[in-house]
Amino acid sequence: MIDSPSTVIISLLSCFLIISIFSCLSVFRLEQKFETDELIDIYNPNALKDLRAKYNMKADKYSLELSQVARGADHKRFFGKVKLEAFCAIKERIGDVDDGGKYVCNPRAVRKDNCTLISLGLNNAISYDQHIQNVTGGHCRILGADKDPQNITIQEAYERINGQLFVGMIPNEISISSMLKKAERREVELFKIDIEGGEHEGLEPFIREYRVCQIFIEVHGTPSEHLKMLQTMAKYNFRIFNMEPNPYCFNCCEYSLIQDSCMDQYGVYPLVPIVPKVEF
Repeated sequence: MIDSPSTVIISLLSCFLIISIFSCLSVFRLEQKFETDELIDIYNPNALKDLRAKYNMKADKYSLELSQVARGADHKRFFGKVKLEAFCAIKERIGDVDDGGKYVCNPRAVRKDNCTLISLGLNNAISYDQHIQNVTGGHCRILGADKDPQNITIQEAYERINGQLFVGMIPNEISISSMLKKAERREVELFKIDIEGGEHEGLEPFIREYRVCQIFIEVHGTPSEHLKMLQTMAKYNFRIFNMEPNPYCFNCCEYSLIQDSCMDQYGVYPLVPIVPKVEF
């Protein structure tokens, strides 16, 4: 029996509808997992001021609770105590919808002259790198690094997005600062780092030396190691504007942060620092 054209069309449309529904549900579930406990009334012009006032009143309490849960081994409890320290109205997910994507604040606001992006941890997958170059207009130089050489297809694709590749394990075989010096760059707009634990030793020497606007980092380890990493970035005036636990790694979490001096450029509203600072 041969199906009529109308039957075939109806079948195709049904399949398309089913796929679309499942895709939407997947994204919805993912977003719901990471929804913050603060709701912003966009019609209230004083909503952010009110939220900042609330945080001001409870800042010491929030900081103490974060420090206390960091002494334990319950990652879920720790992640639940992490508070947003800055409000970004234009957050955009760059890269994969699932694991591997990063939340970037207002990426189209990057500088137009001689701007630099960094992407650490490639593993022959550059969806983030291609997406961020597309969103920012392709005029920034993007520096990518991985502990292993990328395959020829990735190498060619990286050249097409105005990229420069580096090979070496950070920080033992290559430093982030040496990458910038070799590329003859002085500061970084957007900095993605996912290097399976290398962030604990590799990040601070770099942000101590160079100006960085936004950091998107996956932190691995115990709650105390997460707090220590957040404190390291807080020392250099970075504030959390997004966080999402990794659903495939119980001790991993993605944090997006912005430096105080870059908030005006990206349209970010400062709330209150919650991560307990440590002295230099």
